[in-house]
Amino acid sequence: MENFKFDVDSDGIALITFDVPGRSMNTITGSVMRDLITLVETIKSDDKIKGAVITSGKVSGFCAGADLGELNQRGAAKEEAPKSEEEKLKKQFDQSFTLNRSLRAGNLRQAGGRCARGPRPRRRSRNRARVPLSRRRRQSEDQVRPAGVEGRPVAGAGGTQRLPRLIGVQNAAMMILQEADKSPQEAKGLGFINEVVEPGKTVEAAKAWVKANPKAIAPWDVKGYKVKDGPFTPAGAMAAVGGNAMVSKQTNLNYPAQRNILSCIYEGMQVPIDAALRIESRYFIKTANTPQAKGMIRTLFVNMQALGKGGNRPEGIPTYDVKKVAVIGAGLMGAGIAYVQAKAGIETILLDVSQESAEKGKAYSQRIVDKDVSRGKITKEKGDALLALITPSTDYSLIKGADLVVEAVFENVQLKAEVTKKAEAFLGENAVFGSNTSTLPITGLAEASARPKNFIGIHFFSPVERMGLVELIMGKETTPETQAKAIDYVIRSARRRSP
Repeated sequence: MENFKFDVDSDGIALITFDVPGRSMNTITGSVMRDLITLVETIKSDDKIKGAVITSGKVSGFCAGADLGELNQRGAAKEEAPKSEEEKLKKQFDQSFTLNRSLRAGNLRQAGGRCARGPRPRRRSRNRARVPLSRRRRQSEDQVRPAGVEGRPVAGAGGTQRLPRLIGVQNAAMMILQEADKSPQEAKGLGFINEVVEPGKTVEAAKAWVKANPKAIAPWDVKGYKVKDGPFTPAGAMAAVGGNAMVSKQTNLNYPAQRNILSCIYEGMQVPIDAALRIESRYFIKTANTPQAKGMIRTLFVNMQALGKGGNRPEGIPTYDVKKVAVIGAGLMGAGIAYVQAKAGIETILLDVSQESAEKGKAYSQRIVDKDVSRGKITKEKGDALLALITPSTDYSLIKGADLVVEAVFENVQLKAEVTKKAEAFLGENAVFGSNTSTLPITGLAEASARPKNFIGIHFFSPVERMGLVELIMGKETTPETQAKAIDYVIRSARRRSP
């Protein structure tokens, strides 16, 4: 198998390590689904295997869900031969249901099983693991999200059917629609995590449980099982009616995934689990074929990933190593730009008309750092190191040696022209001048520059530390080299690495 490592110990307990080669995060691909079929058949056919523990070989989490890049390619691919719409939909359903069928087949075997995450990520507060709900027992060390519940475009791995059966319709609908993360303690309290264990002890604890419970079965396979607050109970009915109203208000009926998720839950809770999983797969195909789903996957995932790697960067231009940047204007935008730069390890000069205003701009970063330190996201030492990279001042001569300048003053042509000339008096010949304008034409602003070829629009969105989007605007004389340098700067500053 390409994506799983399989090892059976002397107690007959199989350790399955999910580790997609060449990737920092596991995703569900066609290759993974083929391997899952092999895994299930191996476990079912080998009487020596008493149970299985599934863990991750990635430090970043268990699984990120479906591979949207592959899903996009599948949707864009042309059929080899003309087929009827019915045949196309049947093929898509069979492909979609493969994962549910495999997980269900493995779940029915009376050998027990327990899923464990591991190894533990370096930073607990940033980890988000998808917990496989199909397993009989689930445990965690860090923040978790139920696997298969994200509405991208609709859950296709049973999340809309298993989660409500574990924690109730109302709680499940809120989690699925809001894509909420939960701490281990919250997850255990809700009921989709069975046990919270010490870091590094997951596999050991999982094997011990499998050994002690060889006949365990999923709760929905127990005779007489009933869904908590099902669709015909007061709480379940309220979730259906209230959820539909909430989704309609929040989406303005422009996004079909959320409404289809509610339909999955409502319809699926009225039938046995096997029929419910088929319902989910049908809604998955229905949603994946909508223009909204195709457009969002292409734009927000495939294209965004390409842009994040410099996909539209001009070729043949060496990487620009941005070490020092001056930001002119210490207002809300300038202060935010200074913070993300410093967080990326860039020496930052923050200029304004008065020292008081410049200091106020740096105080913006101080507040963010103080909050992160109080919440344990970073240490005080690292926070202090970040702040030390920001120098507030009124002295334009500090621009000397800067690789790039970002002008973030008010939207006034005369003011921008003035600061452009003042900055260029100290700016190196090959350095870039960027204007953070949202309304004024770059070609017009570049008229104030002695080097219009090095002039480009670099428009951040507010609040800068939360918005990952940056718009680059070429002027009439902006060169490809300047464009490449600006892209290198944006990619580095947008990483927002922990200091």
